[in-house]
Amino acid sequence: MPEDFDGPGTGCQEPADGPLAPKPVRPAMGRVDLTQGSLLRGIVRLSWPIVAGAFLNWIMGVADIKMVGYLGADAIAAVGTSRAAIFTLMAAIFALSTGTQVLVARYTGEGNHDKVANVARQAIILSVICGALLVPIGLFFSRPLLQALGAEGSVLDGGTAYTQAYMIGAVALMINFMITSALNGAGDTITPLITLVFVNIANILFDWLLIFGVGPFPELGVAGAAWAVVISRTVASVALLWVASSPRFAIRMPVMSGWRVDLSAWGKMLYIGVPSSIQGFTRNLSYLMILWILNRTAEGMFAVAGYTICGQIQMVAIMVGLAFMSAAMTAVGQNMGAGNPDRAYQSCWTVVKISVVAAGLLAASFIIGGPWLIRFFTNDPEAVRWGQISLTILSAVIPCIAAGMAFAGGLRGAGDTMSPLYASLICVTIIGPGLAYLFTAVLGYGPAGTFYGLAIGIICQPIITGAIFQRGKWRTIKL
Repeated sequence: MPEDFDGPGTGCQEPADGPLAPKPVRPAMGRVDLTQGSLLRGIVRLSWPIVAGAFLNWIMGVADIKMVGYLGADAIAAVGTSRAAIFTLMAAIFALSTGTQVLVARYTGEGNHDKVANVARQAIILSVICGALLVPIGLFFSRPLLQALGAEGSVLDGGTAYTQAYMIGAVALMINFMITSALNGAGDTITPLITLVFVNIANILFDWLLIFGVGPFPELGVAGAAWAVVISRTVASVALLWVASSPRFAIRMPVMSGWRVDLSAWGKMLYIGVPSSIQGFTRNLSYLMILWILNRTAEGMFAVAGYTICGQIQMVAIMVGLAFMSAAMTAVGQNMGAGNPDRAYQSCWTVVKISVVAAGLLAASFIIGGPWLIRFFTNDPEAVRWGQISLTILSAVIPCIAAGMAFAGGLRGAGDTMSPLYASLICVTIIGPGLAYLFTAVLGYGPAGTFYGLAIGIICQPIITGAIFQRGKWRTIKL
């Protein structure tokens, strides 16, 4: 047993003193223990790096859209359509990252560092396998998928190049996400944030170099934005692999041992994560349906471009919501692992309240600053018009997005991943797109009808997930 491992479940039975006493264990860097002390203080300490990281991820997306925006509205539409296809293809990320984070949080709460390290190893193995499978899928099926979404002409050509380049880096991208999820589950949100700072700098630099062909670099246009993501995330994956294997950090995964496939761990990860993966898939499927509806309106490409810009602006709110969802998963998971469901309940509600306040402030800023924010990306008058309309309508329901994500995170942290899936299927896949189609194609309200339909579906989601959380059946789940 490595000397740096400590706590219950490690199998270390030496006397507390004498010649065989274990050496003092160096505390893991950046780790937050949510099983004791002030919940509010602990959750804030855990959450702020995730929120800051969410903001940095948003900045990366802003840089992509801003720079390709100089190429025209068709380039913006190409990136927006491509991302919908990419995240649908990479739905496996949601399964593995959720399963990894929940199990690491639960075993961290138990103090079982052996199991924490094993889950991290298995996540890396699965990342390599799934990423390798995604590369040929992305290369050969990206164009037909984009065509099915209604993309054509320069939007289709640019979107295909972007999707193919992005998917070439699937292995590194998945390793990046998995180790970040494991660190978050262990309570270390500082290390992923520091890594993301350098990712952001590299991404913006390579955006500039590869989109426009600066100096000796090739001019790749829309595809250059994807290559910038792949290069920066690949470097980050190497750094995170070192972090995961270092005894100074929260996971403490010895790199030279334990790399055997553990089907039992895979089963638990997939049991927890597959419903989240399906939810992520259906969420992206819903986005594809919205693009399909918008592409068939008279406003067509301009509505898609405006909605893409709106989505990029709102992505900061989505990222913040995902950050608080991650915080809820870790907080509930750690406390359930420590055998304290009452504190787990309080943890989730604390996260919900914080997230709604933060989301409300973001919503107000988007509504007030909407015109300036849209024009930051494009000066095309039609794209600006539909971007402002969609941003105003959808910003009003941002607090509902945050609350729904926080409740879903709490349920997942306890091991209940089916309830959030059912809520998402009802609200995001059926109610939202269904009403969007009704208002747009049947009643003739145009793109605005699409946005109103989406907003109603979003409002329903926290109502359903909150009611399920309050019932409390998650308290009895064993992992």
